[in-house]
Amino acid sequence: MRKHAEPDAVVDEQPLSFSDDHGCFGCSASNPAGLQLRFRRRGDVVVADHTIAKRFHGAPGIAHGGIIATLLDEISCAAAFGLGNVHVVTGELSVRYRRPCPVEVPIVLSARIAAQHARYVTVEAELRRAGELLAASSGKFFLAT
Repeated sequence: MRKHAEPDAVVDEQPLSFSDDHGCFGCSASNPAGLQLRFRRRGDVVVADHTIAKRFHGAPGIAHGGIIATLLDEISCAAAFGLGNVHVVTGELSVRYRRPCPVEVPIVLSARIAAQHARYVTVEAELRRAGELLAASSGKFFLAT
């Protein structure tokens, strides 16, 4: 997997916004129980800063693998929309956990479209802390009809 744009690189960023707020667990500002992620486009990559709340721990102080997968899924769907201008649903997501991810520490999510097909897009995503790769994913995201 190729490394995404450096978080510290000076690159023009554009905030991504969605026309409808459907209460999405990942990105809706109106869902008080959700993650309320905010995405930005940085060239051919979509990024988001986040701090995983303590309530999402598995082992003490370590984020649960399910929330890591959720974050990678959310940034991937945002990339499909923000870079490919398509609404998608997740078809499959493969996550590689490389290092434990602590809770209550700032992380950076990034995703890019690796390939576009007639019915789906392939998206690669990463989760990093201070530049260190903690988890990566690749997935197929089918066009919503």
